[in-house]
Amino acid sequence: MLFKKHEKVTEFVPTFLKEDRSALRKIHDVISRAKNHIHIIYPWITLGEEFVIPFENALANNEDVEVYLITKLEKEDVFRRLHQLDDIEKWKSIFGDNISIKYNNNIHAKMIIVDDKEMIVGSSNLTGSGLGSPREYEGRPQIEANIYTNDNKAVKDAVGFFVRLWSHNTSKDYIDNDYVLSCKSYHLSGLYQKHNKDFKKLAKEEEISISDNRIIKFKGVLGYWDENKSYILGKKRKDIAIKFIGNNEALNSSKIGDEVEISGRLNKLDGFKEFTIKGFSPINRDINITSLKSGLSKINISGEIINIEETIEMETKYGKKILTLVKIKDQTGDIILELWDNILPEERIKEGIGFEIVNAYTKVYDGELRLGLQKQDGKIKLLDKYG
Repeated sequence: MLFKKHEKVTEFVPTFLKEDRSALRKIHDVISRAKNHIHIIYPWITLGEEFVIPFENALANNEDVEVYLITKLEKEDVFRRLHQLDDIEKWKSIFGDNISIKYNNNIHAKMIIVDDKEMIVGSSNLTGSGLGSPREYEGRPQIEANIYTNDNKAVKDAVGFFVRLWSHNTSKDYIDNDYVLSCKSYHLSGLYQKHNKDFKKLAKEEEISISDNRIIKFKGVLGYWDENKSYILGKKRKDIAIKFIGNNEALNSSKIGDEVEISGRLNKLDGFKEFTIKGFSPINRDINITSLKSGLSKINISGEIINIEETIEMETKYGKKILTLVKIKDQTGDIILELWDNILPEERIKEGIGFEIVNAYTKVYDGELRLGLQKQDGKIKLLDKYG
């Protein structure tokens, strides 16, 4: 019986502006042949759907094929959209427990090794510009140079390099810890500031609403929290996060992975700031007066009216406005409630009359904490008596 000798093949695989996509085709071919494992090192990844097909081909060969990825995770790169975290999340959804990911912010190497038998190594990133995409929005195409080889010694040395890098102390697990989630928060910040159409599309998909007074309402998945901050992930897109800063006592009964519905005020974004909300407040949260603090919104509260403190008439560009300051209390304390334009008839505001408020918010005026009604859907209902 004659055995066919392993034929060594080494090829030069360049990209040349928009004219040559041979590197992308070669990457597709190599990954599609995978039967056992794929080792990948790339600092920047933005290929999206275009890179899903070869992985699906590999899964068709063996549904248990394993993927090991080392990438870079710099906040500035994510902000500038040089690195698309949704690509990595998509790979995670495809391979589930069969993909392991680490990030190392020192890497500049680019390589793919398949089944310890063949590899591609060179200068191209897994990006449209790095692989000669003709699409204008992916940036200016780069001229890159890559090598494909199945030379045993070269591939063996490359595997050793990968293993050494994987176990090095500069390579960190890509898990939903504070750092990774802050990068996802940057991703949302970058979309909000620089790519308004993309942000509006994502906001609609995730049901994120931002009012004119910068109050955000968001229903997502709790990814991380401690006493002073929390990260809420998208329900459909886990590659985005909103960071809430402030007291998170409201999450004491929640655990990681729970769906939470919250609101808060958007902080000013500038440069590489995170997408940060100040004043965590669960939506439609029942609360008592002593628990009130600045920055809360969409809260429900009930109690007793004490009296009218003051009625103020003022001229604005919209005409005459009337502000009525009503002192209210419950079993824990009292506070001033601001009511605009005679929302309650004065003759009905009497000591001992009960009330129920839906969708209120807190504010600070001249150093004093006050309560107001949300402009769109805040309501107050008077009761014959309190309690």
